[in-house]
Amino acid sequence: MHVYGCKISYYTGKVETYLRYRSIPYDYSPTVGNERKLIEGAGVVQMPVVQHTDGRWMTDSTPIIAALEAEQDQTTIYPDDPALRFAALLIDDYADEWLWRPAMHYRWSYAADRRYAAHSLYEDLIKGTRRLPAIFARRFLTRRQLGNFVLGDGVTEQTWDHVEGAYFNALDLLQAIFEKRPFILGETPTIADFGMMAPMLRHFSQDPTPAEIMRTRAPAVYEWVARMWNTKAQPGDTGIISEIDEPLAALLVEASETHLAQLRQNADAVTQGLARYDQTIQGCDYKQVPSSRYRVWCLEELRREWTELAADAQENLKRFLPSEASILWEEASFAPSNYDPERQAPFNKAINVFGKGLPPS
Repeated sequence: MHVYGCKISYYTGKVETYLRYRSIPYDYSPTVGNERKLIEGAGVVQMPVVQHTDGRWMTDSTPIIAALEAEQDQTTIYPDDPALRFAALLIDDYADEWLWRPAMHYRWSYAADRRYAAHSLYEDLIKGTRRLPAIFARRFLTRRQLGNFVLGDGVTEQTWDHVEGAYFNALDLLQAIFEKRPFILGETPTIADFGMMAPMLRHFSQDPTPAEIMRTRAPAVYEWVARMWNTKAQPGDTGIISEIDEPLAALLVEASETHLAQLRQNADAVTQGLARYDQTIQGCDYKQVPSSRYRVWCLEELRREWTELAADAQENLKRFLPSEASILWEEASFAPSNYDPERQAPFNKAINVFGKGLPPS
């Protein structure tokens, strides 16, 4: 395998954690400097892009992991119990898409964090290319990231506390789980754990401000990050919980009140053709956040998984899910994403998370 990404990248860290868990050897290269190769192979430049050992190119962390997992002959990271499997997939999506905002906020809103991030990005991605002098490159990176992913994603004085509260809530809920067991659903990692590693590894446990918060507020989460990075799959690994328990149910409520609420309002905005829209999450009003066709696809995938559940599994899950989760089973009232209709991901051509069209080449 060859992973193209960044050493402090949200999704690159998620994929690398999985490859390490499965003891799949891989080489690493930065995306910058390899753009031509990535465009020719994958059609896009994003993080990560993975070239399979068979030569095929893959994008998008969750489909990448699913495709590689299908090649394994060991115990799967997807729970056998249908309700627990869906719970794990929902947590993965929540980590990928909802915790992105607080992760970017902490990285670029605080001076120490943005100095660290700008320096790291420069050293990993730009230094060897000689495209810009260091001081200008770091300023450019800081302004672009702060503008696009913080100020441009609804982080304001009015939403600041709620954005940071999203991180606190995730820490508290995970801390409660890891006080009972080593991984989210039991004695071995599932897709829920790999999903959570996206924000927790390269952002929250490494960026100075959230890392100190994690060590102080949720030391069991800090320990879990290291455990995930070091854990290797063993033949016959078992030990998944038999049913949804109280701490897991609390995490599912948070994922529903935040992520599923966001997916519903985003889908409505895309249906109306809005590039930006206002959304209300847990009573907090976010103004003019960018709409995302990709996130409509995320909603479609969760709804597809829901429809494949037997009625008893659906009823079991409904006992734990709040009203925001009804978007999973209500009749669709939003326009389709029209992304990956042939279901070729991760071997398809990716689209932008925000805006229209393809990632910039």
